[in-house]
Amino acid sequence: MEEFDHVHHLQKAYRKLVDCISYPGTINSLKGISDILNLSIPCNNSAMVLALMLLDTEVSFHITGSSFEKVSKYISQLTYSRIVSVEKADYIFVLQELDKFQLDETIKQCKTGDLINPHASATLIVETRGITSENMYVFRGPGISEERFAAIYLDEDNTSWIESRKQKNCEYPLGIDIFFMDQEHNLLALPRTTMVDHAQGHFKKTLF
Repeated sequence: MEEFDHVHHLQKAYRKLVDCISYPGTINSLKGISDILNLSIPCNNSAMVLALMLLDTEVSFHITGSSFEKVSKYISQLTYSRIVSVEKADYIFVLQELDKFQLDETIKQCKTGDLINPHASATLIVETRGITSENMYVFRGPGISEERFAAIYLDEDNTSWIESRKQKNCEYPLGIDIFFMDQEHNLLALPRTTMVDHAQGHFKKTLF
């Protein structure tokens, strides 16, 4: 069985992440990489791939979810990154086991940087039940030609995170970036420059 190579596989994952950031709403798969990372920990293996890629001694992180103690300790030992409160964290991992509106609360609490250091903001890595190309949400902004559609399945009725995110990103360049990943290791990125709305009344344009 192939072993996880921290250089080769993380570089491969990084290229997929950059593609998602450059073209918001694009869905890429980390499955081949995540399957090689065989860890006994109560979180998505793709989240761990991103943790290994993004965390080091220079940054901090926070875990949101009922397994936060075990996951926090594991990630800290693996990356030497500091565990801090949600308000101070550079990276926040939102586990799928969270309460219904905990994502909203996490978005409201996390930092957005300041005008001198807008990059000193939080990045959220959010576990979801599923990510597909269905037209649940419509995305517009840099990196998107006209519109792009995708579905992000959290709790059945939990779509209020869209408004929380909109409020958090209302004073550009301040704001937060969010990476979503699902149980099948699909990855989707929403930089702060991307506008997100419900897709009701919108229809995918099909090329014939």
